[in-house]
Amino acid sequence: MSIEDLEAHVWSRLSLRKHAAGRDTVGRLVRRIVRRWPSVLMRDSAMSGNQAIVMEGMRLSVERGERSNVTMGIFLTIILSALISEVIKIILAWWRSSASKQQLLAQYQYDMDTPR
Repeated sequence: MSIEDLEAHVWSRLSLRKHAAGRDTVGRLVRRIVRRWPSVLMRDSAMSGNQAIVMEGMRLSVERGERSNVTMGIFLTIILSALISEVIKIILAWWRSSASKQQLLAQYQYDMDTPR
């Protein structure tokens, strides 16, 4: 499974908001979220019940990064915020589904951070 496969997985599970944003935006969000995914913190927070706080912090971070790239009005900001939350929930469910997917996400992060 490649990062493109994860993008397709997320796209297929999103609500109609995805059409307002477009596939390129969703793909960019998936990559931003994967790059920032706090695997160790997620495992620890799942044990302590603070996972919602970690997810909200990541949502805000991704949203800030996305808004700095695109000028948008309040309506698009609301859609973006909801879309980011949806993408995070889908990736979280995918990540939790198996240890091999946790390792795969770590590999995606490594590949994104390694110059070619």
